[in-house]
Amino acid sequence: QIKLTIKQALQKSIQLKELFRDQNERLLKQQNDTESILKHFKRISRPLENSLINDLEVLYDRTAEDDLQEIEELNTIAQTTIFKSQNPKDCRQANKLHCSMKHMTCGFGCLVHDYGLCMFVAAGETRAMQYDLNQVKTYPGINSTFKYPSETCVDTTDFGTSVEWRPVFDKNATSARNKVVTFTITGPYTSHSLFSPGTVPDQLIPRIERVHADPTAWWTGHIISYFLRPQQWILNELESVKLEMHFTHPIVGVHVRRTDKISEASYFPLERYMDHVESWYDRYSMKHPGDKVVRRVYLATDEEEIIKEAKTKYPGYTFVTALDKLLNNSQDRHSSSSLKSILFDVLLLKECDFVVVTFSSNVGRLVYELQQNLPKDPSLSIVSLDDHYHYWGEIGLVQVATMKHNPPSSVLCNDTQSRKVATEMRKWSCELELKVGDKLQSMSSLHHTYLTGGYNRRTGLHGLYPAHKIKDVLTPAPYPTF
Repeated sequence: QIKLTIKQALQKSIQLKELFRDQNERLLKQQNDTESILKHFKRISRPLENSLINDLEVLYDRTAEDDLQEIEELNTIAQTTIFKSQNPKDCRQANKLHCSMKHMTCGFGCLVHDYGLCMFVAAGETRAMQYDLNQVKTYPGINSTFKYPSETCVDTTDFGTSVEWRPVFDKNATSARNKVVTFTITGPYTSHSLFSPGTVPDQLIPRIERVHADPTAWWTGHIISYFLRPQQWILNELESVKLEMHFTHPIVGVHVRRTDKISEASYFPLERYMDHVESWYDRYSMKHPGDKVVRRVYLATDEEEIIKEAKTKYPGYTFVTALDKLLNNSQDRHSSSSLKSILFDVLLLKECDFVVVTFSSNVGRLVYELQQNLPKDPSLSIVSLDDHYHYWGEIGLVQVATMKHNPPSSVLCNDTQSRKVATEMRKWSCELELKVGDKLQSMSSLHHTYLTGGYNRRTGLHGLYPAHKIKDVLTPAPYPTF
């Protein structure tokens, strides 16, 4: 059966190649008939490519079955490692890290990622992380919403007044002899640590890279999952909400953020999100022939008009949203009800079978991070319409060219030595020359799925390059493992 599926996938790949060739020739010969040719191409290519993806998913699921136990074991090791780093036997003698928040102008996802910077260092240096969420005035009630990092060591004596933490790469690096240090978060660009987002425990790399497509996100996800552990009363209320809204499987999650984020990232019409939703449900039906499938979509959005638009344009789908969601907008997003609303959105999106987000959004990335705690590799269960996965404050994703790339002079990058603001760089279309072995510093704002982008250290230029011609390089770090 596996050989048959492989044969079918190869045949469909050849069919797609021939379709591309044929349509390209038609476009060159019939330049006045572009619209009808493109419509024909879409009509033929869409079901063909979806059938090919379905074959590959079936193959992946069958071959990944043996990996599930290993992933579960590694998940347990990750959570145990973090738990033990935060729960010393003797709190009086333990090293501590006071995480003091001074960056007060960001939303919930941004806030979690800011505190996550402290969590990385605390886990890496085996310091019991101490914080005071009452510092966060923008979300009343947040202090009682999540479990504290430590069960054995809660000591905020002289909070935030100890010696300021400095990373190991700093000339004034903090000594391990300092029992208590303060890590002050002033923004997402905190100085890089040996234990920064983007690093992976060196002892676990050989195991996790065999069974997981994104080891960096896996470890980051466990750090964030540990920090963001809701209290039981929140989980109980979440279950009640799920029952009331009929949150059942199969279900696809969609996160559309507009009101306060439209100035920070590209605008995507609802159709772009629903294109992925439709394709996923088509493949689900292929895998479950004969089943009567309700095409259910959990729609997380801060704009009532999007919900109305979805129900009008897609009557064949059942859209569900969190209760009281429509009461929240960009003006009241920093409130107790807003905290619960965005938290429920994140937790429910995590539980969806497939998710469509934008990784330019902290919330989109947060959903992906929390999925890492599931007993599977979720990297193929989520799609981003814009950036690739990243973490502001990360040590930086390094890539290496595995194939050469010689773009024509008409699209070759020139005078791109300096980076621009993300919203401008997302519009770039020039391509970099690559030689095998070139070291590249990836940039999430230059990612376009089939083309990705970054900085070529050899040429000193920023630009795009084909995603299939590079591979990511993991950054190991000496985290303790238990």
